[in-house]
Amino acid sequence: MSREQPFQSVLREDAELRMRARERQHEQGRAPQPMQHVDNPQRLLHELQVYQVELELQNEQLEAARAWIEAALASYTELYDFAPVPYLTLNRTGTITETNLAGARLLGSERARVIDKRLGVFVAESDRPRVAACLKSLYATQCDAQCEVSLVAKDGTRRTVEMRTTLANDGESCRAVLIDVSERSAQERQTRRLGDVFTLAPEAMFISDHNGVITDINHAFTALTGFAHDQVVGQHRRMLSCESRAPGLDEDIMRSLAIKGSWSGEMWHRHRDGEVYRKTAHFSTMPDSSGAQTCVTRFARHD
Repeated sequence: MSREQPFQSVLREDAELRMRARERQHEQGRAPQPMQHVDNPQRLLHELQVYQVELELQNEQLEAARAWIEAALASYTELYDFAPVPYLTLNRTGTITETNLAGARLLGSERARVIDKRLGVFVAESDRPRVAACLKSLYATQCDAQCEVSLVAKDGTRRTVEMRTTLANDGESCRAVLIDVSERSAQERQTRRLGDVFTLAPEAMFISDHNGVITDINHAFTALTGFAHDQVVGQHRRMLSCESRAPGLDEDIMRSLAIKGSWSGEMWHRHRDGEVYRKTAHFSTMPDSSGAQTCVTRFARHD
């Protein structure tokens, strides 16, 4: 049977087969009746019976299709509603037309109270222009767009989320995923604060890796030594020392760092202009974000 054969012809053949099977079951042993004329009552009855079987087959197919659709809908509903990631559907104005349970929880309200409200209602006022700009870019370029905004709950609690949007097939709405990045943002803010503390500290400081290679310096370091950032980063910290005044000191420092994790004392440094001066220094080890050991050195001129 070819794939191009009309559906109605296939249905007719199936009905005929089923009808003949019924006739064999109920009329075994009976001689076949002549059905050579259209107006033959037996022929008309046969046609009606075939038509009835066709309707039965169609009904069975409809029932099977409905069962498949209901199963697919139940699967989609479970996948969408109970997904751990918050999903939203927004129109061009940013109005929420659909959301899952995780989305409603993140917005701090029941789902029924979220639908038909602007997403901006749940966003910090200062971040609402970002949402508008993100949606404008999405519809203008028809390319995925994203932004980071703060959601404000009724009790004033704030959560930082990354909103990723993609255009829906109808071109008039978009799908949005809200990813809670509050912890990551807090860590980034903490890192920036620590970076500012290091950079703006009044005491000269530099950071070196476990081999003694300098990876960063602060402003006070440049003011005290005369060396700029690009002149020392990547160099071993021995470049700052006057080893002729204290031979083997760096090995002593490395040994102390390995055993005790710190070293304090006086040492001689060389200024960029060649001047040799004495300083008080403190070395201490600590793990960086990757877990590798680094060394933070603080020092001041000892006159």
